[in-house]
Amino acid sequence: MKLVAEPITAAAFEPFGDVITAPQTYGRQTFTDGLAHDARPFVLSTTHTKSSEMPLSIDKLERHTHSSQTFLPLDAKRWLVVVSTTSESSSLRAFVVPGTTGVTIGQGIWHYSLTALDSDASFAVIMWKNGTPDDTEWATITPVIIETVPASST
Repeated sequence: MKLVAEPITAAAFEPFGDVITAPQTYGRQTFTDGLAHDARPFVLSTTHTKSSEMPLSIDKLERHTHSSQTFLPLDAKRWLVVVSTTSESSSLRAFVVPGTTGVTIGQGIWHYSLTALDSDASFAVIMWKNGTPDDTEWATITPVIIETVPASST
């Protein structure tokens, strides 16, 4: 199965969580609707990830049953987020996200690992963990090939 990643929009990503962008005018935006948890404590981490070669073959997904998970790029160009409301390959959606945009993946939403495009990238990650084995649940899926358009075309 092949899937072409689409440019992210708030409307297209809404079933899976929130798109986080800087305000276009002076002032503050608050993103509380997509943040959810039934776990403690709050965890803020940073991660540095190598860029991935495209097309990308994926065969597993993860989800966090006790928490949403927010990814905020610190030093990134484009990155990829692959999400689904089920662990079925046929229900996957893939989005290309600019390096100026973060996302909150909703509590219980299946997703693929953080994937940098074009160059290595750094992110801040916010979530809650309760330390139980089901903080992160994994599913093996029928392999899916994810394709993107080149950076100059997006």
